[in-house]
Amino acid sequence: MSRPSVLLTTEGTYPYHRGGVSTWCHALTNELGEVDFTLLAVTMHPYLESQYALAPNVRGVITVPLWGTEDPAEYGDHASFPDYLQRRWSTTKQDIEHEYLPSYAAFLNEQVEPALPPRALGLTLLRMHQHFRHFDYHRTQTHPLVWDLFVGTMQRAWRQAYPNEPTPSLTDLVDAFRLLHRLLLPLAVEAPRVDLTHSAAAAFCGLPCIMAKLRYNTPYLLTEHGVYLREQYLNLGRSIKSMFVRWFLFRLVNTINDVNYAFADQISPVCQYNTRWELWRHAEPERIRVIYNGVNPETFCPGVRAPHDRPTVVNVGLIFPLKGQLDLIEAAALVRRTVPDVEFRLYGSASDEDYYRECLQRVEERQLQNTVVFAGTTKEPWSVLQQADVVALASVSEAFPYALVEAMLTKAAIVATDVGGVREALSDAGLLVYPRDPVALAEAIGTLLNWPEERQRFGARARDRALRWFTEQRFVDAYRMSYDRLVRPSAAEAEPEQPVRIREAERRPALAIA
Repeated sequence: MSRPSVLLTTEGTYPYHRGGVSTWCHALTNELGEVDFTLLAVTMHPYLESQYALAPNVRGVITVPLWGTEDPAEYGDHASFPDYLQRRWSTTKQDIEHEYLPSYAAFLNEQVEPALPPRALGLTLLRMHQHFRHFDYHRTQTHPLVWDLFVGTMQRAWRQAYPNEPTPSLTDLVDAFRLLHRLLLPLAVEAPRVDLTHSAAAAFCGLPCIMAKLRYNTPYLLTEHGVYLREQYLNLGRSIKSMFVRWFLFRLVNTINDVNYAFADQISPVCQYNTRWELWRHAEPERIRVIYNGVNPETFCPGVRAPHDRPTVVNVGLIFPLKGQLDLIEAAALVRRTVPDVEFRLYGSASDEDYYRECLQRVEERQLQNTVVFAGTTKEPWSVLQQADVVALASVSEAFPYALVEAMLTKAAIVATDVGGVREALSDAGLLVYPRDPVALAEAIGTLLNWPEERQRFGARARDRALRWFTEQRFVDAYRMSYDRLVRPSAAEAEPEQPVRIREAERRPALAIA
């Protein structure tokens, strides 16, 4: 039998950025050595370097930068430069008016007044994709006919939704139009034909997978790490100031999310918590199979926790609003009152520069320069975790964080916010607190810093739990089984039962401070 081929699609992660999703991608491609992978990475711009040494079975990387190119088609593969120019110059007003506008109009109407079932909307997206296969993307999307249709549709829908609000400004309309132009770029990709497509998010990176499903009936596996829709709600509320642009983007990501759910043959959230969002957005229950993230217990193993000169609290994660470092800084100010020589070490790169500056300013305001240290990235996270007295996660939103499971395997004493799948992972092997509550976070951290015997008990319990449920081998075997079932449906009859779900009693924490 020939080696199976898989198109693995990512958005803002592997192989150009580090983080939990990239850790997952790297483990998947390395451990499934019998599979040939092609990566399709949707990125913010083209000026990125790979952060990983790719496995030998990764046969190629297709990079789709949303910004940073004068013409979005610059990243594409063309038979020749004359072929590219011919396609661009041959795109006429008549082609756009008759071949593209009807589909584009249906797509816009679906954003503002949903009427079609997601699978029907998928056919609209397919017609748009087919147009981009033969005609120039940039010339089409920036044509005055396309702009006029966008403006008319949005103004009419806005008046109906918010009759008492001001009409969107020209700046607002231009911003929304430019965002849509860029975000739909993955729809123009001519991806290689493979045995299976696998998207790391129910996002725009899933569009090539949907097109493969519609064109070739290629099986589509969708993994949900964070719930894409929920995280976009949280991000857009903070990062987009214009009410109109937020309104438009909320509807756009709803649509893209739902079409991904509709066409995925298997939806694999990384925790049970995510399933409630998927079911809320009408994903079919029989297609949902939870596959927990897993970590190598030989790499992340217990070390000798020698006494420190200073009690040490460690946080590992991107410096990003959803990771809650501001709350951790506030907690550090409170812990210092009872543990004056405490040190909080925050490891990770700043993926949001504005938020990072806000964190630095808060450290200065609270006069915590000798208490809170931004230690940058580390290539040996296991060593960092092994030396911590307490590992603290202060996230506002999570799926099933690798940093948590890694800490559990090192026998760390853990304080974490009760978000996403954190409760499923930690259960009674650490302390859980409500998110956005620095006081509770500080109380839990202070409790463990002053209770060394309980730190040891929590640490031992955490490693035992992780060894039972969250090893890399268990996670890889589950995906190997899923690939085999989707590529060879006849194998489904011989497939073992779905991995056992963690019972509710096993998810309940021993102590929750709120």
